Amino acid sequence: MLKGRKNLNMTEINYSSFLGVSAFTSTAELDFFKGDPAFVAYTLTDLQAKYLKDRGLVLDKGLVLPKQVHGDAIWKVTASDAVQAGIVAADAVVTDVAGLPMAIRTADCLPALLYDPVRRVIAAVHAGWKSTRLDIAAKTVALMQRDYGVDPQDIRAAIGPCIRRESCEVGPEFMDYFPQDTVKTDAGLRFDIVSANLRQLTGSGVKCGNIFDCGLCSFSDASRFHSFRRDADKSGRMISVIMM
Repeated sequence: MLKGRKNLNMTEINYSSFLGVSAFTSTAELDFFKGDPAFVAYTLTDLQAKYLKDRGLVLDKGLVLPKQVHGDAIWKVTASDAVQAGIVAADAVVTDVAGLPMAIRTADCLPALLYDPVRRVIAAVHAGWKSTRLDIAAKTVALMQRDYGVDPQDIRAAIGPCIRRESCEVGPEFMDYFPQDTVKTDAGLRFDIVSANLRQLTGSGVKCGNIFDCGLCSFSDASRFHSFRRDADKSGRMISVIMM
C-alpha cells in the first residue's frame, strides 16, 4: 500500500497520476451536500458544475451520483443512467462507459476510487461503517470481476480523506462488528475504517502496491474537510469523482 501526500493541494485531493484516469476528492472549499433545489434529482448548482469542469471533467453525459443509503447495493451504470443522479439507492457505482463521471459524497465515510486499466472499468465506493460491515468494497471488486471480466490484480485503488482511527471513538459493539480493526486506547475504543477496507480490497485480490491511501483525516482537519461527526447537521459534503 502506498501512503503519501503527492498532489494534495487546498482545492482537491488528486489521484489521477496514480490511477491513470481523472480522479479526485474535493475539499471544504465547496459543499456538495445539496444540489440545485429546483430539481427533484440531484442536479449540480452552477458553482458545483464550474468546480468540476475546472478540474477537467466533461459533464455532457451527466454526473452519476447515487442516493447513498449506507447499504451494500452496487449500481451498474450504463450510458443512459446519468439522468437518474440522486435517485438510485446504492453505495457503489461501477461502469465501463468512457467519459461518464462517477461520484460519491462523504463527510467522514471512506471514499474509494477503483480503476482497471486492462478492462477499462471504474468504480466509486462510499464506505461508512455500516457499508464496511456489509463488505461493500469486497462486493464491488467481486462484481467487477464477475460482470466485467476484471482481474482484481489489475485494479488500482485510491482511498481519500475519511475519519481516521485516532479520531473515531466507538462503542463496545464495534469489538463484535470489527474485532480486527477496533483497538482499546487510554481514551476509549477506536475504529480504523481504513484498515477494514484495506483488508477487503487485498482479500479480494487487489495488490497492496496498487493501493494509494492519502492518509488525511476529515475529522481532525477542519480547515480542509467536512466532517459530520465533528459538525453534525452543519456539516457539508466532499465529492469524490472518477472518470475515464
